[in-house]
Amino acid sequence: MRNQKVRLLRRFRPSFTLVELLVAMAIIGSMVGMVLFALAGARQDANISRTKHTIEKLNAVILQEWEEFRYRAVNVQVDPQWLRPSKQAGMVGQPPLSPREGARLRMLILRDWMRMELPDRVTDIWYPPTAYKTALFTANNPGGTVNDDLPYYAGANGAGIFPGERKVPSRLNLYRRRLGLGAFPSPYPGAVAPVPATLPPAVNGTNQGAEMLYQIVATSTYQGGAALEAFRPQEIGDTDGDGMPEFIDAWGNPIRWLRWPAGFPSPLNDPSEPDAMDPLRTDWRWSDNSVMAKPWLLVPLIISAGPDGVFDVSFDKNPTVVYATQTWAGPTSSPAYGQVGPYFYPDPYFGVYSGGGALGALFDEDGDGTTRGAADNISNHSLLLE
Repeated sequence: MRNQKVRLLRRFRPSFTLVELLVAMAIIGSMVGMVLFALAGARQDANISRTKHTIEKLNAVILQEWEEFRYRAVNVQVDPQWLRPSKQAGMVGQPPLSPREGARLRMLILRDWMRMELPDRVTDIWYPPTAYKTALFTANNPGGTVNDDLPYYAGANGAGIFPGERKVPSRLNLYRRRLGLGAFPSPYPGAVAPVPATLPPAVNGTNQGAEMLYQIVATSTYQGGAALEAFRPQEIGDTDGDGMPEFIDAWGNPIRWLRWPAGFPSPLNDPSEPDAMDPLRTDWRWSDNSVMAKPWLLVPLIISAGPDGVFDVSFDKNPTVVYATQTWAGPTSSPAYGQVGPYFYPDPYFGVYSGGGALGALFDEDGDGTTRGAADNISNHSLLLE
């Protein structure tokens, strides 16, 4: 009897049926999927956080440089006669160079030096300082037409020098040596030498803006030390293998930047505030009633493409933007309009007033017919607004 009970217990011991096993496997698979999904989300959040941290550091360095330009002393030596009250008939008591024109001259020089010291494209460092013209009031020229090149130009905190020997920012020379650009093209004033069709490989391609950003940080200081020391090796790469480093986001893509993102849709580009380099509003657009959108405050843009690797933001035009060779294309009421000689005018608002589209505007970069790729971009503007 006892042996029969033992045999019955052995025959009916607990076990899983095939259905039960399949159900258990389905449940485990669902749990694994949920865990993997959560881990993927956590990893994505970590990548976003890492990228934000990198951009925050880049933003701190760039805005420090930008703020220094706002208050930089510009040493310009001009003919003393330009500053003395005129003795000519009809001009007695008025100096040929008005204080407002002096302020406009300062604005132009600051823009040009910002172009050379804070480049966001290779054309910014291809040219030396441009030629600056001034509006002089004389008995023969009571309207103040732009009729003379600045005879002496010193640049920021420099000694006066003659034309043809225009002082070049030491930082610009450093950039050019690092990129192997060689000698400058024909200096100003004179023929405007075009950017050659073939540039050194290190400065070609879509990564040139990211490479310029690295060069700026590599020559900057921050909080008493070299700015580059604040970045980890994982935040620096060479994605195109040209020997020129870039800052990269957590997905391994270059972080780009625009010095003057006139088209970028951001509340920080405040139309109610004047250009930071022109606090006295000397840009001729301010005095032209036909121009509704006046020059406004532009905050530099530092941006990552985000998880999908697509910017859908305009970083250049065809042909490429060349600030150093831009001539005045604004209102016809300005003294610069219609001059025989070119009036060079580095314009941060390129494309805004000419209808050609502005840098930083949403743009179908990947050719998918939409600008949805910009939806997950991570920028210093979004971080500053958080």
